[in-house]
Order: sequence, then structure tokens, then C-alpha cells
Amino acid sequence: MKIGIIGAMDSEINLIKNFMTNPTEKTIGRVTFYEGKIFDKDIVLFRTGVGKVNAAIGCTIAIENFGIEKIIFTGIAGAINNKLNILDIVVSEKLVQHDFDLTGFGCPLGLIDGEDSVFFDADKTLVELSKNAAIKVLGDDKVYTGIIATGDQFIADKNKVQNIGSIFDAFAVEMEGGAVAQVASHFNIPFVVIRAMSDKADGSAHMNYEEFKPLASDHSAKIVLEILNNL
Repeated sequence: MKIGIIGAMDSEINLIKNFMTNPTEKTIGRVTFYEGKIFDKDIVLFRTGVGKVNAAIGCTIAIENFGIEKIIFTGIAGAINNKLNILDIVVSEKLVQHDFDLTGFGCPLGLIDGEDSVFFDADKTLVELSKNAAIKVLGDDKVYTGIIATGDQFIADKNKVQNIGSIFDAFAVEMEGGAVAQVASHFNIPFVVIRAMSDKADGSAHMNYEEFKPLASDHSAKIVLEILNNL
């Protein structure tokens, strides 16, 4: 089994890369892929860059060129659900692209052309593994499962947060997971998205994001390592 591990930024993959045994490096287009082993598992690790198109490009290249059979996306997000605090973890049950809008044609917000639902379901086995790993790393009171919303926007407005939360019942918002979910679903590849909260996705988001990004990224990466240890 070959497992694809994805982050949007260097801070989200560097810790994991340091655990790889004899990594080899290959660049395709603008994406650099690292192949190696972690806990005797075959790993393809890469950084996509921020945003849905970047995430979709990297994910598709990895599937077509490296034959990855499972996908774990690791990184940070803004909290929507009021239960969440900064540095809490959300493991995706479902992903939705909150900025995909065909409502002018009578479609629900978030429904992508050709899909039957606005939501992409994460793999239940990977969700359970991720939840258990997160609890082991951080404790039960810091870990949630729920819907993660994706869009090509850094959300820092309270009204937008409330709107996304009320429409989709989303726990967190970020910029890549929904695109990875769409690509993975297209190729029938099991996936999960794990997000550590770096901010509250409100007026304080920019300040909190810069302060907590390193620690949130570190927590998310440690959870991925724990997952790999138990796969």
C-alpha cells in the first residue's frame, strides 16, 4: 500500500518529512514529491500550495504518477463551531466546497456539476484511525469529527463564518480539503482530512493564524505519524 500524505504549506509537512527513511525527491510541474518509508509504510509526501486548484493539481499528479492508494491531508484551519478552541482538532467526516455556486441554475450552494451531493464522504476507517490517533496525541477533549468546508478564501469575517456554519453545519473552514476530496472520490481512493485549528476564522483570524500556525501544524503532523504507526 502506498499512502499519499499532503499538506498545503511547508510547515504542514516538514515534521513528517524528517521521519522518512531514505527519501527520494522528484519534481513534476511545480510540485516536489518525497518518496520513502515511515514505520515501514510506503509514503509519498508532498506540498501542494494553498488553494483548491493547487490541491487538485498535486493530488492528481500523485495518483497518476505514484499510484497512491490512500490519502491523508494534514494541516490547519479556522474554527467555525463554537465548541472549538484554537489548537483543537477536526477530523473530516465530510467535505464541502462552500464557494461553489450554481444556485442561479436552481442547484444547492456547494453542489458541483456531475455530483449527487454537496458533500464528499471521508473514508470511515481512516476517520476512526485519525480520531483515535488525535485523542492519543492530544486528549479526548481536543478532538472532534465533523464537516469541513473548503473555499478559495481566507475567512476572517464573523458574518461569513456564521453563514458557512449555518448552511453546511461545518465545524471548520480551510482552502484545500474539498478539492482533495473531489479528486480522491473521482479516482475511488479512500481519504481523510485532519485539521488543527489555528484561528477562529473571525476578525482576529490574521493575528491568531500567525501566532498559532506553527504549533497547529505540529499537532496535525504528529497525529499523522500516529496514524501511520497504527495502519
